[in-house]
Order: sequence, then structure tokens, then C-alpha cells
Amino acid sequence: MKYLGNYNFILPEWIDEIMFNDGQARPRDWPASSAVESAEYARASEAGYDLSAVHWWVYEKQDVSFDVVPPFINGEYHWWITKLYPGQFMPVHTDPHTHERPCNRYWIPMQDYHPGHIFLYKDTVPVNYKKGDVFTYEQENDLHGAANIGHIPRLVLQVTEYVV
Repeated sequence: MKYLGNYNFILPEWIDEIMFNDGQARPRDWPASSAVESAEYARASEAGYDLSAVHWWVYEKQDVSFDVVPPFINGEYHWWITKLYPGQFMPVHTDPHTHERPCNRYWIPMQDYHPGHIFLYKDTVPVNYKKGDVFTYEQENDLHGAANIGHIPRLVLQVTEYVV
């Protein structure tokens, strides 16, 4: 991952809204919608993950009262926020939509680093990051995953910018 800088655009009211509301329960309430996603689910199931459980929460524009307009984006994009309560995790995966067309991927923590907040990107685990730091993936389909073995919820904004 490459560090792009801190853009300090995460608003406190966004964090409050996410902290006090549950979004889309994943993977429990999210059936596979593509061949790539089906393959990811099959791989997770074969490894022993319970796909009927809630391992993380997702918030998209239709799930919240705000919109995110990243100051570092110039073209078409979409965003979502993930929340992991303590003890929740997201198995190593690629995101299915990144296989559909060329894109740039951004990972933006919505909090300063807390011990136990884990983001695995390929073979690295970033630490000591700050709220609003922006990191970009080297390749849109790079493997990544997350876990929260800490004591407070973990919040991250994900942005995909489509390359024209």
C-alpha cells in the first residue's frame, strides 16, 4: 500500500451515526451476486467460515444520512464503510466489483490506530495510522482482510475510483 497523505475529511457525525447503528450484516444477509463473489464465498466456506453469521457490517450511501465526497477523487467512484465489533473479522479476499473494470482502491481509517485493529494488505499490517490517512492499493485485486481483536469497534472507509 502506498500512503497518499492525511485529508482530514472524516466528520464526527459520520462516526457517531455508524457507531450507534447497524448496517448491512455480512456475509449473512449478502448473497453472492457474481462468479467472483461466489468463488470467494466457496473458498471461505471450505475453510470453515460460517457464512450464516455476521462477521462485519457494511454501510453504503442508502444506509446512512450522509454522502462521502473524497477530496482526492476526480472521477466516478463509490464508497462504503465497514464496521467490525470486537471479535469480528473479514476473511482474506478480493472485492468482486474490482474485477469488473479498472479502478483505483483507497483504504481510509475513520479512527486513529487502536491496538487490535487489524488490516492485512498482502503481507503487511499497517499500524500507527491516523483518522483520515489515505492509502492506495498497488493493484485493485490485491488480497486483503481485517479483524478486530481490540476493545472498541473498528471503522474504515473504502473508496473505489473507476478508471476511464
